[in-house]
Amino acid sequence: MCLRIRKIPGQTALINALVERWNPVTHTFHLPIGECTITLEDVALILGLQGTGLPVTGPTNSNHGSMVQECLMNFGVALTASECRGSFIKLTWLCNVKHGIILTTHEAMERYTRCHIMSLFGTTLFADKFDVGVHWKFLPLLRNIPRIRTYSWGSACLAHLYRS
Repeated sequence: MCLRIRKIPGQTALINALVERWNPVTHTFHLPIGECTITLEDVALILGLQGTGLPVTGPTNSNHGSMVQECLMNFGVALTASECRGSFIKLTWLCNVKHGIILTTHEAMERYTRCHIMSLFGTTLFADKFDVGVHWKFLPLLRNIPRIRTYSWGSACLAHLYRS
């Protein structure tokens, strides 16, 4: 089973209420108690992501060949054109790759970890309204597993929230 955010009773009503109260000009929620905005501290407390560290940035070459090479390096499997949507890797493909990995070697465990992190990116941290894919631009940042924690994922998540 692929990672998905579980539905919480009343979640739809809560999200609809927040959407109705969101002001895209000021990036604030207009609540009965006043204006409220999501800050980097909120991201750190809610998601447990640090707001300090290396910037989450890099080249976003949308060349299909580059995406195939990154998938080969990170997962040991090449994806076809039908398994992506533009610069986005389909989450179903990631899920199938993840479930096909047999955890017998250190390299297999790292590939599994990268698949899991990319799934989290696509479903939770950098999700879009379609909820079907994740941008491959994060793959170069996942090559070195110990270095992943040095990036400011909280800042990137907050920036994505405001951009979306």
